[in-house]
Amino acid sequence: MENEIERYLLGEPLEASQAIASEINKSNAKFINFIEGLETGLTSTDNVTRGRATHMIGDVVEMLPPSFLSKDQGDMVTKFLLAKLRDHHSVQPHALQSLAVLTSRCSSLGDETVKDICHTIFREVQNQTLSHADRGATYRILQNLLGTSTQALRDLGGDFVIGFIQQMDAEKDPRNLLVCFNCAQFICSNFSLGAFAEEMFEILGCYFPVDFVPPPNNPHGITKEELVTALRKCFSATPQFAEFSLPLLLEKMTSDLQSARLDSFITLVLMNISSDLVESAKNAIIAVYKAIVSGTKNNHSATENIVELYQDIVKFLDGPDLKKSCLAFSLCCAMADSSSHAMAVMIPLVLPTLISRCHKHNQVPEQFAFVKELNGFLYVIHKNKENTDALAPFQNLMIPAFTLFEKILECTSTDLQLEAVKGLSLISTSGLADNSQVQSFLDILVSKSLAVPISDLRTEVLCSLRAILEANPKLSEQTIRSLAQQSNQGEKKLSDTDNINMATDALVHTVVNSQSFTEVNKFFLQTMSQGGSEKSEQIVSCAKAMEQLVHQISKTDMFSQVHTSIALPLVRLSIQASKQWTEESRKICEVLMNNFRNVFSALGEFMDKSHVTSLWDKISLLFLEGDTQDLDLSGSLKKIQPLLSDSPWQQTCLIALVEGFVTSVDIQALEERRDQFFEATYVLALHTQDEFTHLSACRCVAVIMNKAPIGSQIQWFLEPMIEKLKMAMTLENPLQNRLQAVRLWLWLTKAMECRGHSATGILSSHLVSLLSDPDLGSEVGRNLSMVVEDMDDIFSKRHHSIVTPLYKQRFFSLNLKTLVSGYNSAVSIEVKQNHLLAVSGVVSKLPLQVTKPHLTLLIPLLMLSLKDKENPSLVAILSSLKMAGASAPETVTSNIDSLVPQLLDLSINTVHMKVRIAALECLEQLTGLPSHVLVPHQKQVVHELKQALDDKKRLVRRQAAETRSAWILLQPEKTA
Repeated sequence: MENEIERYLLGEPLEASQAIASEINKSNAKFINFIEGLETGLTSTDNVTRGRATHMIGDVVEMLPPSFLSKDQGDMVTKFLLAKLRDHHSVQPHALQSLAVLTSRCSSLGDETVKDICHTIFREVQNQTLSHADRGATYRILQNLLGTSTQALRDLGGDFVIGFIQQMDAEKDPRNLLVCFNCAQFICSNFSLGAFAEEMFEILGCYFPVDFVPPPNNPHGITKEELVTALRKCFSATPQFAEFSLPLLLEKMTSDLQSARLDSFITLVLMNISSDLVESAKNAIIAVYKAIVSGTKNNHSATENIVELYQDIVKFLDGPDLKKSCLAFSLCCAMADSSSHAMAVMIPLVLPTLISRCHKHNQVPEQFAFVKELNGFLYVIHKNKENTDALAPFQNLMIPAFTLFEKILECTSTDLQLEAVKGLSLISTSGLADNSQVQSFLDILVSKSLAVPISDLRTEVLCSLRAILEANPKLSEQTIRSLAQQSNQGEKKLSDTDNINMATDALVHTVVNSQSFTEVNKFFLQTMSQGGSEKSEQIVSCAKAMEQLVHQISKTDMFSQVHTSIALPLVRLSIQASKQWTEESRKICEVLMNNFRNVFSALGEFMDKSHVTSLWDKISLLFLEGDTQDLDLSGSLKKIQPLLSDSPWQQTCLIALVEGFVTSVDIQALEERRDQFFEATYVLALHTQDEFTHLSACRCVAVIMNKAPIGSQIQWFLEPMIEKLKMAMTLENPLQNRLQAVRLWLWLTKAMECRGHSATGILSSHLVSLLSDPDLGSEVGRNLSMVVEDMDDIFSKRHHSIVTPLYKQRFFSLNLKTLVSGYNSAVSIEVKQNHLLAVSGVVSKLPLQVTKPHLTLLIPLLMLSLKDKENPSLVAILSSLKMAGASAPETVTSNIDSLVPQLLDLSINTVHMKVRIAALECLEQLTGLPSHVLVPHQKQVVHELKQALDDKKRLVRRQAAETRSAWILLQPEKTA
């Protein structure tokens, strides 16, 4: 080795380096011998000899396999080379070259070593005084470190950013600039620039626009386009550059050089990392051309300016590069958007070419790209639709566009169809389509509204349908008639419930004025009043559409009609229908009343106070006194008593209407008969034999108690109610009545917990004590979680409910110990199961950050809950265990021996697909635990999951494959 080192120093570097590298490659230990052998050369008094010896380190390392050197060896050599950076100026370049090699071949340098490299280079190396090759070595070192030690460089903070800026300053060599631009882009994207954002931009901005002409034969293969693209990526790497880049680019737009102006436009549009930046770029282009047009006294001069720029980019419009072509069209569109004059000049120049390209490309991605550009121009035209004189010349241009979109609507691509619908809508609502074209498009929309399921395309179809009818109200009547006819066809033409729903959904979107509202509302009411059990699907569909209609018109003048045109007719319809309901139609009745409840909830949410009070007066009189005089009902109807518990279920279920109304309104507007209604509803909830009525009455009581004014009034209601409910739950009462009292107590607890009332302690502690009751405990265990469940449709600020922050956490923290001690002290299996159901249900409704401090206590109970395969909270429990595995691994690890078999059982043997998937996901998450904990179970898991690979559900099979692969890849931890 000594001979080879001497040979290298004497001027035969290649052969000597190869020989030494080959020898070292046989044994890593020989690398130290090599360094020791260099001692004479490295300590020589001759600068040339020291430089060659330093360079030799890099030459040899470059010929070794990547990562051949250990971390300690890499750190040792690095420290030595850093010392050489402080040596004579003629030795420094050799040290830089060797460091460039070392940092590329040794990726395991320590963080402190990486920081030392940066500090030393920034302090010792005056990069501007070096040759381009040696400057390139500096940049390669920094580039290598950015790729392998990003976090260590981040830790340097602003020191690294300003150090890089100083090293790059005044660089001119195109080879080095490419490396610098790549480094700068990475730094701007991944580091905090802090106070040096402007300095970083200035060091980059001085190169814009790139003015580089490759030398003859271009020996290094670097093109201007490469430099331009790399610099643009730097500009778009961070939103922090927006405030600096826009002034620079706008300044370059005024350059006498056409290439600089064009480069500015393209750079602006290409900066798409930030949507705000792209929007700013578009706005800048519009502003520039607005200034050009307004600053020119005659249109002829402005036209010349616009045409000149068009001629500069026309070569891209029909060019082979899709990205550049779309970019060129986008720039033209931005120019057209700057003024009506620019639009009049630019669009006739560009649109024929763009339409031609849309026809020419049959592949979906290419055609989609050009159709989106076409819609951009159509949107510009649509913005100017009031300027009929300016749009007149475009009439003939729209004919081929209309034909193109109709053709696209026949393709199978949903994305292309979506753009075609947008385009046809823009043409039709801009006044550029004749009556026959508008009618043709409307027929297409009606057809698609009955065929396209829920998707972005359906949303666009219905929005376009509404837009066309708003622009052409006279077409509403025929469209409504057509959709109503399709809905009435029922199962004759519409194959299933979804299609019926699509027809009624489309009808809602035809409501654009009072006349169309009257027609559609009348159709819905007639359908619901005339339909029998054979039309149950259509009736329910109309009821759902009625709620949607209320929301749609809530912000319009049409909403003033809902009191008389929707609310009272629905009450009337419900009462009349109640005479026809039988046991066979009971389920349909409940579904319908649920939908009517939602309609009344929507009505109450948007009504003003005077209408709320007026409607309350009518329906409270009806429900409390059976007063039907305001409803224009037939005289043969006997007096109804929907709040009496011994009334037939057909009448008592009507309480759902009032429930929806009371849920959403401000209760302060319900002054008359509110207390009387509350007491009657409370009695109904306790004694009714109808389950639907009972639940609706419970919600009424809970909502009123939650919204009741603060003060003595609520206590006046609450204290006797608690005593009566406790009496109702005693053993001398029938079990059905006791269970109903428990459910009402649950709802009352929910209402009081939400508002943070002082009585919550009494209410919740009594509930927990009922878990030990042999008859009532299972009911409480299954439903205790509703106290902490989100119920935004009932208890929310928009519904004027009182919802205090952290009420869930308060309930959980106050009752957790009691629940756990109740489980531990329980004697019977049934009582233990009740407590498990309660704990698992409550935990499943809470975020992990709430339960995390208690996981040590909870996880054993949650695992016991997994044994009950009918537990309704299984999926949520598994989700909690999965998150616990990630955030509290030590707690899961201690229970791993019991947990893995349970998860395997649930993955394979439970009947519920979602439970199987959740169990598999939890098993996969466990692979993040220490290997020594998992390896003993690896063979069992891999073997048993073979069954899950044959599951009948595709989603389960896919998750099983991912989970099994994760367990197969487990490796035992290496011992030291």
